[in-house]
Amino acid sequence: RLVHVDLPEKGGRLAILQIHAHQKPLADDVDLGIIAQETFGFSGAHLESLTNEAAVFALREHSQRITQQHLSEAIDKVMLGEKLECKPSQEEMWRVSVHESGHALLAETVNPQSVAQISVRSRGNALGYVRHYPEDDIHLYTQKMLEDQIMISLSGAVAEELILDTRSTGAAGDYQQALHLVEKMLVSGMSPLGVVDVERLDPEQRYDVTRRILSRLEERTKEVLNRNQERLMRIARMLEQEEVLSGEELRVNLENLG
Repeated sequence: RLVHVDLPEKGGRLAILQIHAHQKPLADDVDLGIIAQETFGFSGAHLESLTNEAAVFALREHSQRITQQHLSEAIDKVMLGEKLECKPSQEEMWRVSVHESGHALLAETVNPQSVAQISVRSRGNALGYVRHYPEDDIHLYTQKMLEDQIMISLSGAVAEELILDTRSTGAAGDYQQALHLVEKMLVSGMSPLGVVDVERLDPEQRYDVTRRILSRLEERTKEVLNRNQERLMRIARMLEQEEVLSGEELRVNLENLG
């Protein structure tokens, strides 16, 4: 018999975290509920590794207790791997800051309170990243939700073009994500073609509808970032200086910028 075990829901993740953190000294600021919310898609093994990595971070800092920051950094370690020793040039750092600020600003525009952290510290294969979390675990996506996610994927490259006049190869992964989401729209009957057998579409027809969807959403992305160009610049400068911003810090600064 094959028994399929789904990944834990938020409540299950919280219970698993509580089990693995039970014997560990946690600081007063630790909220495992927030960590459970930020770890959508984590398995039980991932969550065990997370608590162990947080303990290692605390040990390295000679801290007697594991803080919320240690747990947050452990999420990044489990998701993306070790920090890279090589540091990008100042020019690359500014470009990555603009790119990631574009992602974060667009995300907060279409889905407020969704950004957990922005970083331009190189980790794994990423020079920078924006970590998101949903309000609740999501299993079904509407057309608007998919289009919003496509816009978020495109916004890094659009921000580079807006501020720096050119795009870079750093957006290659974002484009793959956008194409994957467009494919979801096609098979779900959300494209201008309506309900179709995607496998029966000829390559030219498939390419044309994909290009139309991406072009329309890229224009919407440009409109949003153009309206918020000053805020984008301010957040990018702050990120370049600080290297890491929490979602709360981002939202406070966006609110102060009006």
